[in-house]
Amino acid sequence: MAIDIAKSLYEQAGSPETFIKVLEHYNLWEGEAKYKVVCPFHADVNASLLIDVNECRWFCFGCQRGGGVLELIQMFNPNLPPIEQWQKLFRLTTSKPEPNGSVSYKPKTKQQQRKEQKKLLIRAKDYYYNLRKVNWLVEDSVEKQYLIERGFNPGSLNKAGAKLTYNDSYPIIFPMRDMGKFKGWVCRTTNPEIEQKRKYLYNKGFSRRNTIVGKYDNYRVVVVEGYMDYLKAKQLGIKYVCAILGWKATQEQIEKLKKQGVTTIISALDNDECGKKGTAFLKQHFEVVPFQYPRRVKDMGGMTPKLLKAAKRKTMGGF
Repeated sequence: MAIDIAKSLYEQAGSPETFIKVLEHYNLWEGEAKYKVVCPFHADVNASLLIDVNECRWFCFGCQRGGGVLELIQMFNPNLPPIEQWQKLFRLTTSKPEPNGSVSYKPKTKQQQRKEQKKLLIRAKDYYYNLRKVNWLVEDSVEKQYLIERGFNPGSLNKAGAKLTYNDSYPIIFPMRDMGKFKGWVCRTTNPEIEQKRKYLYNKGFSRRNTIVGKYDNYRVVVVEGYMDYLKAKQLGIKYVCAILGWKATQEQIEKLKKQGVTTIISALDNDECGKKGTAFLKQHFEVVPFQYPRRVKDMGGMTPKLLKAAKRKTMGGF
């Protein structure tokens, strides 16, 4: 019974009809499928809050907050416990009175109640976020074309978990994993002007210093700079490759590589002055073999299967 209620609530949370009811309750509904309003969560004067009714999502470009229906309720009711936020959603989205202020899964003891509520919320959370997943690669989007033109194929992007964000400046988002463990999110810009200043945007609280993206539990690994370089290397079939998310490895990253038994690094850092400096630094800690980029290729993102085959022959020991 509890799971049926959780599923029903999440099905409601994922529908435009429910989203409209919640928007109406908080005086944010303007009768359009996609629009901007003044954000109520900070001193906003530019109508920075984007609301997409069909996707049941909202995002503020000013305070960088966003989410779905439940997150909106949470923003207006920050002191409500999670289970009461669900009860509020129930009240807002059904004409039936909420049974005695709680859903009918209340256990006999407080300990059983907490356990049941936790299980319910976990199941509901998973169900909701699965509903909200967007396989944007099937859409005819500018972002899709941007990546395909740069040699990325839809299969590898889907496997990497690529999604669209509501941030026009950094519209593509990927999950980052360090030896399979989720570490955070990285957003990539497609705007050439923004790219000159900052290519990537990381989630709040993320630490690059102790994160290495990829798989590196081998004595010999390929090291690249950025996330997209890592993604291209994986697409090209390089098994043991990782990204240090910058041109110079941190001491914490050095220690993590050593802990995994790495003794030899094939340095595929960018083919520029910073990349050369980063390679020189790695030589202080490991045996380093420079990756043999073709003359006009700047980084791993510019490699093709044919170019990689040639680079393999020229790189001492291969990879």
